[in-house]
Amino acid sequence: MNLVKSTLVPSSTATKKVCSFKTIDIIGNYKDLGIDVSRYFKGLETISLYKCLETGFRFYHPPQIIGDGQFYEDLSKTRKGYYSDRWEHNETLKYLSQSDSILEVGSGFGAFLSKLKKKGIKGKGLELNKIAVHTCLAEGLEVEHKLIEDLEVTGVKYNVVCYFQVLEHIYEVHNFIKNSIEVLESKGKLIFGVPNNNPYLFISDKNHTLNLPPHHAGLWNKKAIQSLVNVFPIELIQLEFEPLAASYGEFLSFHTRQNSNSIIRFSLKVCNKFVPKLLKRSLCFFLKGRNILAIFQKK
Repeated sequence: MNLVKSTLVPSSTATKKVCSFKTIDIIGNYKDLGIDVSRYFKGLETISLYKCLETGFRFYHPPQIIGDGQFYEDLSKTRKGYYSDRWEHNETLKYLSQSDSILEVGSGFGAFLSKLKKKGIKGKGLELNKIAVHTCLAEGLEVEHKLIEDLEVTGVKYNVVCYFQVLEHIYEVHNFIKNSIEVLESKGKLIFGVPNNNPYLFISDKNHTLNLPPHHAGLWNKKAIQSLVNVFPIELIQLEFEPLAASYGEFLSFHTRQNSNSIIRFSLKVCNKFVPKLLKRSLCFFLKGRNILAIFQKK
C-alpha cells in the first residue's frame, strides 16, 4: 500500500482519501472554458483528493496534475479579469505602513503593486506568467520572472510577504510557505488570501472546474489556516472573511439553480420572490463569503 504524504506536513503520512474524480470529466470541463488540459492527465483515469489529518488541509494527488506557467497564460487569455483587483488587496493595505518593503508572490498584471505604488510603498513582485511580467515592467512596476526559492540566495529580507489567490495553486505548499518565511525580517508579516472552501460554491459543487486541478492544488478553510502556527514559526494575527454581499448574486444564482437539495432550492426561490431584501440581509449576516485573508507574524 502506497502511503500519501501530506503536502503541508511532508513528514506525516496521516492522510485520508476523501474522494476521486474521473480525469475525462475534468478535461471536458476545462474544454468548455476553452482550455486543453489533457497533457496533465496522461495515463490517469482518476485523480484523488486527500485530507491531512493533522491540519485539515485537503490536497489533490498525484502532483503532476498541477498547472504550470503556460496553463496560467492560457487561462488569462480565456478569462477576462482573472488577474483583477481583489477584495483582499484593500484589506491588506490596512496592515501596511509607508516604510514597509513588500514582496508579492504571484503578482499577476500588477493590480496590488499598482496600489502600493500610488501610496508610495515599496513593492516588488514575482510572477511566472511571462506576459504579465512584461506588462508590469512596461508600466514601471518591479516584477521578476522568478520563484520564491530563488530569492533565498540573495539574502534580501522583506517586512511583508504576501500572495493573493496563489497558495491554493501550489502543490509543494510546505516548502513554499517555508521559503516565504525565510525571506521575512524578524516580526515581519506573512499575508495571504485564499478561497474559503467552506461556503456555497465548494460545499455544494465539488466538481466546480476552477477548484480542480490543474488550476487548484489544495483546498483551504479556517481550520487549515489556523493550523499553520503548529507547522511554522509564525503566529496568527487576524483572519478576515470577504462579506457574502460581495458575491451575493452568484451565491443566490447557484443555490436556486444547482443546489442538490430541492427543499433549499425551493425555499430560496420563494423567499427571494416575496422578501428579497430580508433574505439577503439574513444570509449575509449568518454566512461568510468566498475568500479568506490571513495575517501572520514571524516569530
